Amino acid sequence: MAEIIFHSIAESAYLWTAMHVADEKGVAYELAPLVYRSPEHLALQPFGKMPVMQHRDVYLYETLAIAHYIDRAFEGPSLQPADALGQAEVLRWISIVNSYVFPTMNRFMKERLVRPAFGGVPDADFLAQAQEPLTLQMRLIEEALTRAPHLAGEALTIADSFLLPQLLFFVLTAEGAELLQRSPAIQDWLLRLRGRESYLRSPMRGVFSAMGGMTGAVRPS
Repeated sequence: MAEIIFHSIAESAYLWTAMHVADEKGVAYELAPLVYRSPEHLALQPFGKMPVMQHRDVYLYETLAIAHYIDRAFEGPSLQPADALGQAEVLRWISIVNSYVFPTMNRFMKERLVRPAFGGVPDADFLAQAQEPLTLQMRLIEEALTRAPHLAGEALTIADSFLLPQLLFFVLTAEGAELLQRSPAIQDWLLRLRGRESYLRSPMRGVFSAMGGMTGAVRPS
């Protein structure tokens, strides 16, 4: 029986972050699909974003708040460090993902793959301007994962859950796959996370397998 309900469209990258946290914590959940920006959606999330988490009579939106709640409200392995510096590192990486990685990687994937699939023309100016920040982001992630097996240190944390869907989307592009081939620590991290039960039972697995190319893209060279 599900302990929590996620209200969201199924394709939301932030929904996949929230589900990954729940799977790592061992919390059963179900998905209640929403129609994007419908009255029902906006009644739950006034900004029209995804997902919204329901736990009994508790409703939460904003994925960082949801991830923190799941980690603290349920039994299971801790997904956040107890010490101040460790917690700060987790929050720093989540801020990096939300402020820099998501706006660039997610839009890059949509311009390169989604827009053409619907007959549109990619924004060439954005694709060109994104090259430098994407290279910087991948370099910083590679450096962090060279120092430690996970973004914020030795243990997997909610910070890893925030990054995972963004990288999985980005490396579907030719530019993302090329940057990945130059990033052995990121390759190793992706392979390890894709081998965990939290990924193997996640809807992410089916989606990215169906999109194709992922197995080859994340295999170390």
